[in-house]
Amino acid sequence: MVVRDLRDEWDDNARDEDEAVDPLSRAEAVKLLGERALRPSRMTPGKVVVAQVIVTLLSALAWSMFAQGGMASGWSAFFGGMACFVPSGFFALRLYVSRKQPSVGGLVAGEAIKIFGTVALLVLVIVLYRDLHWVPLLVTFLLALKTYWVALAIR
Repeated sequence: MVVRDLRDEWDDNARDEDEAVDPLSRAEAVKLLGERALRPSRMTPGKVVVAQVIVTLLSALAWSMFAQGGMASGWSAFFGGMACFVPSGFFALRLYVSRKQPSVGGLVAGEAIKIFGTVALLVLVIVLYRDLHWVPLLVTFLLALKTYWVALAIR
């Protein structure tokens, strides 16, 4: 009896979802979200990558000047940021090249390549750089990674 009631409730919910929803008109969207929300963003993927490079360079400079490890900390910080901005650069280039025919599959493939590229670069740094300092690497990686949020806020 309980199973039957749950099925009926499930079917009722499915019928509700099948009903057509009218999209908002421009005037309704402006009233709901504001005029600013409907303007296209000035922040492009290329600008985000440039911002990541700048954040990486500033962080690497700060780590090399003020950290106990000196240049080794600076290089570790640079490699951490590089593991973020190099794959992002390839993703931005991929978006730019495919701008005439964008697709969801292309975005998913680009994001997968970006994730695997980031992991591969981090593994390379860990294996090849003998003077690695973990804290500068991870802090700079996270700073470069969070540049997306700053770019979103600037919009």
